[in-house]
Amino acid sequence: MKRYNSIVFALTATCALTISGYAQTDTVIVNDTWADVNRTSSGPDGSGIDSAWWASTSAQNTVPAAGDMRWVIPAGSLFNTTYLPSATSPYGPAGVTLVNPGDTLAFTWTFALTGVSVLNGNQNFLVGVVNTPGTHLTSNASPSQQIYAGYATFMNMSVTLSNASPFALKEWINTSASSLLGASAAWGANGVAGNLAVTGTPNNTGFENTTYTYYMSLTLGASGDLLITNSITGGTLLNGVGYESIVYDDATPNSLTFDTFAVREGTSSATASQFDTSLFRVDFISNVPEPSIIALGGLGVLGLIFARRVRR
Repeated sequence: MKRYNSIVFALTATCALTISGYAQTDTVIVNDTWADVNRTSSGPDGSGIDSAWWASTSAQNTVPAAGDMRWVIPAGSLFNTTYLPSATSPYGPAGVTLVNPGDTLAFTWTFALTGVSVLNGNQNFLVGVVNTPGTHLTSNASPSQQIYAGYATFMNMSVTLSNASPFALKEWINTSASSLLGASAAWGANGVAGNLAVTGTPNNTGFENTTYTYYMSLTLGASGDLLITNSITGGTLLNGVGYESIVYDDATPNSLTFDTFAVREGTSSATASQFDTSLFRVDFISNVPEPSIIALGGLGVLGLIFARRVRR
């Protein structure tokens, strides 16, 4: 009887422990360094996986040399937009949907600044990670007015931080079609104007003519929440801290599907005169049940059936 009980306990424990097991797979969706000196190509380029970028003013977005996608910011605003290839087909048009707890979509964007604004009080440096429900750009233009879903970072870019919310996380709140990053009223928190979270300290050191890395990751939680990690790192931000960072857990996510990364520089006088991008990378870390774990779970069930038969 003791041996029988040991078998039942072992098999049942195996079943219980393995059902909750997951394996992580990191799929590199984009890894672009512009080795091919082309900002609108897709597919492998010798250095990684390309991303096609569309600009509201094509002459302001060029690749003058390998490893450098250059944005020369005009007196007016400049929009730059790219769309994600599929996680399952790296060169396809689809976005990524977070399905299993632990699924993570992560964006890394590295760029160098020239001619940073000395002092301005605007949030004119905007980065959005969203789902575009309708038409994608296929040529140079600003994103069309649509009802988007997703998140954006509103940043104050100047040598001295001069906005009350220097680094703010917002979500799309507009129920009607609007410009993606061209209408601040389309963004807020939980359906109303405001911020989901804010960091940074006014009158602290802001941006310099140096290299920065923007990062955003979105991770699906066990209760359907979305953990958002958002930062910009470089220089002597915040009087030498070197970064601004937000970690926010959204209990009611705005979206779990994302296919668009967009940047808007309001004006050269309110951001910088030039951005030189050296890296844009997107990773999808999928959290899926391991085949071996599923098999072990089945073994546990078979063990329980076997135990019943032994009792009889």
